[in-house]
Amino acid sequence: MISNFDHFLLYASESEKTFQFLKNRFQLTTLIPLTNYGPFQSGMFAFQNGILEILWYENKTEKEEMNFPINQFVGFALQSDLDLTKTKRELENLEFTVSHVMEQKVFNAKKEEVVISEIVMLDRFLGDFQTFFIEYKSDDLRKKFEELSKTSLWEMKSFILETANPEEIRNGFLRLGFKQVDVSFVFESNGIKVKIQKTLSQNCISSFVIQSKGENVDILQVLKEVNGYR
Repeated sequence: MISNFDHFLLYASESEKTFQFLKNRFQLTTLIPLTNYGPFQSGMFAFQNGILEILWYENKTEKEEMNFPINQFVGFALQSDLDLTKTKRELENLEFTVSHVMEQKVFNAKKEEVVISEIVMLDRFLGDFQTFFIEYKSDDLRKKFEELSKTSLWEMKSFILETANPEEIRNGFLRLGFKQVDVSFVFESNGIKVKIQKTLSQNCISSFVIQSKGENVDILQVLKEVNGYR
């Protein structure tokens, strides 16, 4: 099975502020405008080799909101070269613990609930850090991404994934079809590199570097340095 990143989930407690700042600061290409779906808000940017989703959801307690950074990656979605049913079966053959196939639904302009995608969660791969395989129920988003990615000024270069079990996670990525650079780095077919580091705290992405002509930028660091962000 060959796997690659589909999109990354950046939680923002002030989603509109974060979305507009990133769009203006880096002239990012909007794939989906920030949209209010009721219990959550979501908007997407198209990079040359992946998608960044800015999202907010309301199922956090007041205590969690106070202790949660204004901007923090909370997960990523993967795609494989197999359909989702076969992907689930292959993941089980590879001895991953996975969920059943779940539907993701939103309300359309007519206030009708529609299924936009199906996902299979990797339940124990990175604990509370959301990792899942996704299959879209329409080709519209994929076609739009393929078109807009050609005009994007930026590509996703690399990120640092901190985890308590770096060797186990590295081996997990390799079983998913990633390639190994050295003992610390793995990468996928779109060229995004993952540096896996040991941490004594929760699993997290501590650095996320994007690249354009002559410029490498860690967007998490930029957000931390901007007044009003942390």
